[in-house]
Amino acid sequence: MLLKQNLLQLFLARTPEVHFSSLRAILVIAPHPDDEILGLGGFLVRQIRSGKRVLIAYLTGGEKSLEDIAPAMVVDERHRLSVAVHVRLGLVPEQAFWCAFPDGALPRKGSAGFDGAVDRLVELIGAVEPDAVFVTHPLDTWPYDHVAAFEIASEALRRRSLPCDLYGYWVWLWYSMPLKRLLRLNWRNISRIPVHGELREKLVLTDMYLKPKAPNGKPWSGVLPKAMTDAFRYPYEVVEKF
Repeated sequence: MLLKQNLLQLFLARTPEVHFSSLRAILVIAPHPDDEILGLGGFLVRQIRSGKRVLIAYLTGGEKSLEDIAPAMVVDERHRLSVAVHVRLGLVPEQAFWCAFPDGALPRKGSAGFDGAVDRLVELIGAVEPDAVFVTHPLDTWPYDHVAAFEIASEALRRRSLPCDLYGYWVWLWYSMPLKRLLRLNWRNISRIPVHGELREKLVLTDMYLKPKAPNGKPWSGVLPKAMTDAFRYPYEVVEKF
């Protein structure tokens, strides 16, 4: 695992840095409550501090993170954690959207429910009119909700036909992508967002999601592999333009 992350960082060292300073309105789509911070926490901190209009859409409530606890309780607690994160970030309730699609069952392209999910995002994108949409990368292959989120978002943008850029951000890709897929990444379109100045705050926000524990002693967000969470200390966040 360390070898893979070192190889990824070696490839990333050759990619350009991007600051997105010209963006005015940003929509971040998170399959689960915490993905927005794990993948783009430093970027969000910087954009909010710069006075940009930031909106976050949560596709699911994350109820599958702890399957031995009642789903409604998990959703309530993970929602509470997100609200605490928003307060620290300086977001107001109107800047967060909760779609409440089923965790672990976001519809893939061509499956039942996909068009309905796309319609929901078409409506949301039309209402907020973002300059750019950020969603989990299509090679973020586990959990597959991350892949489905990309498919839903990309189709929604295609149908809406707004002048809006689409970026895929890394979360699980650091951990779950097989090395053999390394060359499948379109490195020409991949950029690094430097977050050196925001990294400390990102780690605080990460802990707000990952440290609180449920009655079973496990984090409400589920148990994430240490090799994965170590990647979030990298002082860059990674996006690919589509």
